[in-house]
Amino acid sequence: MTDSFGIGFVSAGFITRESHAPSVGYLPDVHVAGIQNRTRENAESLADTCREEGWGDPSVYGEDAVADLVADPDVDGLWVTSPNFTRVDVVEAAVEALEDGAELQGIALEKPVARNLREANRIVDLVEGADLPHAYLENWPHEPDIDKLRTLLWEQGRGAGRPYIARSQAEHGGPHSGWFWDGRKQGGGALTDMLCHALAGNDFLLSDPNGGDDLEPVSVSADTETIKWQQDDYADQLEADFGIDFRSNPVDDYARTTVRYEDEDGRTVVSEATGSWCYVGSGVRRTIELLGPEYSGQVLSDDESSSVFFSDELGEGEGWAEKQTATSGRMPIAAADVVTAGFVAENRDAVAAFRAGENGTLDLSDGVRILRLCMAAYKAAEDGADVDLRDADLEGYTPPPARE
Repeated sequence: MTDSFGIGFVSAGFITRESHAPSVGYLPDVHVAGIQNRTRENAESLADTCREEGWGDPSVYGEDAVADLVADPDVDGLWVTSPNFTRVDVVEAAVEALEDGAELQGIALEKPVARNLREANRIVDLVEGADLPHAYLENWPHEPDIDKLRTLLWEQGRGAGRPYIARSQAEHGGPHSGWFWDGRKQGGGALTDMLCHALAGNDFLLSDPNGGDDLEPVSVSADTETIKWQQDDYADQLEADFGIDFRSNPVDDYARTTVRYEDEDGRTVVSEATGSWCYVGSGVRRTIELLGPEYSGQVLSDDESSSVFFSDELGEGEGWAEKQTATSGRMPIAAADVVTAGFVAENRDAVAAFRAGENGTLDLSDGVRILRLCMAAYKAAEDGADVDLRDADLEGYTPPPARE
């Protein structure tokens, strides 16, 4: 292993290509050491980009070659960003490689950890059984604006009392890859894709930065709907673009969840979260709010301060902002998005933790905890009743969109 920390990516998909790999350019003594992808050509393309941008000179591995990536002596940490339905197989292959003599300093998994709690707990058992430090890659808590909002309100407002309501909304026009639209592969719909961000962000905002905060999730209520994408024109679009029969196998494109917590004094604290694939705009739209007895704060991302405008005459070709749905009109510049969106900070945190032989600030237990809230939300929506988290058995629960 070299002085420079080598990251090995499992998957060359959107989140790796647009967020994690570019973040390496901001991290000193870190490089992309290897890329494994089911379609080798996509891994080769990303590797070429890494070389051109100076992010590393990664080795490339194709289908069923996770063990080879782990065994690569230049790979110090494994970043698992592959589709949700591959996660257990990937981690099993990685642990088998470790048992065969390969070495890693840590493993990081992109959100969500898995499709359900059975898979998530299997992954945790494998990783912890291998005595491998781990991190959960959820960018919202690492975003500079969200982190600063939390710090300021807790520090300045502590004398008046803890914050008691967090509200977050996360939406865009729909996923970029076909497997997201298949509930059996993804594990759900907009709830597990977008609303999980909002739940994690709210959980972070409501937790005391000084630690020692005994905040217990008590109950979950939720609604899920399929609003836009079941309409004939849009269902036809999904079939043409991805071969998805959305009419026969719909998933939720809208979800709303309320989580009720209790603090150490038994007082109610509320998390309100919304996620959807129904928003049409220049990119991802988010609103984040934190409210307390004598204070409030917000982070908005739907109206970028820096923008450009193109007429319809020029509005052709690919976009440049995440989930951009048009190339004419006014668009956010989205410069250094990997910094402002928290990807640099989350990867810096994971690398530093692994170098120290520790788990990341967010680890897989956090991922399992947020996934449990997602499962409770699906069950609450399905049953039309609140789920009591203090005695709910969600280990064997599969959300309706993910059932065979």
